[in-house]
Amino acid sequence: MAVKQDFEALYFKAAFCLTSDIISDFNPVSRTLGVDVTDGMGTVFTALGARYDMRYVAEEGFLTTDSYETDTRSIDKVPVAEVMRYTRGQTIREDAVPEKYSEFVKKVREGRSVFKDYKAYRSGEKDASVLYLISPADKTPDCSAAAFSRLAEKAGKSVFATNEYGDCGYLRLQLELFDELEEICASLKTVLERYDEIVTDDQFVLDALLVQFGEQADKIRFADEFLYENRAKWKASFRGKTIAIHESGIINRLYPARKVEYSELLEGAKLVYPGRSGYDVSDSGIAGGLGMADEDVMKAVAGRRAKDLRALKADVILSACAAEKAGLEDGGAEEAESLLCYLAAF
Repeated sequence: MAVKQDFEALYFKAAFCLTSDIISDFNPVSRTLGVDVTDGMGTVFTALGARYDMRYVAEEGFLTTDSYETDTRSIDKVPVAEVMRYTRGQTIREDAVPEKYSEFVKKVREGRSVFKDYKAYRSGEKDASVLYLISPADKTPDCSAAAFSRLAEKAGKSVFATNEYGDCGYLRLQLELFDELEEICASLKTVLERYDEIVTDDQFVLDALLVQFGEQADKIRFADEFLYENRAKWKASFRGKTIAIHESGIINRLYPARKVEYSELLEGAKLVYPGRSGYDVSDSGIAGGLGMADEDVMKAVAGRRAKDLRALKADVILSACAAEKAGLEDGGAEEAESLLCYLAAF
């Protein structure tokens, strides 16, 4: 289960940060809208300096959707993601949520989806060997389920596919709604225990599962890891193709040991990556749904990322994460394809 953040611990971790403005500039929202939305104190100092009145940093807390990238750029190892997560949680605890974010918080608290196109979906038999958790951001869950089932069948595995568990608590973690998180944790744990493998094409769902159910980590897979482990079952050549890869920021930053070798998964292809790739991967701004708190900002961030990907002039743009694909689409990159669906077509 997630550990509640103690502000004093966060304060002492970040108190000696001398590069707050620089760190803020590495947050995608700041890069798109201008460095910081306050008076130039920087993301970290703004949150810490107003610790007794969260109203001063409430909006910034909800805009800081990709703090992990900021973390990786901090030479002082400032835990920006932790600070901003705490900021959002404390804003809610102090009943200081700005009006424009109140409906978003209410939806998360009540367990309703923040994605407008979400509809509950399920396919397959519940006694299957693999549970495939479809991203709640996926606008065509039936297509994703069919693609995954097709590939899993080639690997000799049966699949139960569903999105009915939503983000598996990711947004409740990001808003520090720990009491509400407890409500779903026990029942979800029982569900996960039924299956030999749990696979998801949503990096944020993956993060939520690994944070809450670490004891089951060995059987939890991101979609690209599952595809990589079983690649011999559907081996295909992509020679002559130039493929732009929109990587998973969560994998690169938080779970690098789970990173797969795309050159082997997409054998023969020329792989190209946009700037700020690798450990400092730029995301689309959707942030597992947190970006939906302010869709205009999210679309601006996604639009910038889409422009970076298009500039590579690849034959195809692939996203391993279905939520990120949805974010890129909202940013105008409607040509972005799911890695899973792309492979299933061969």
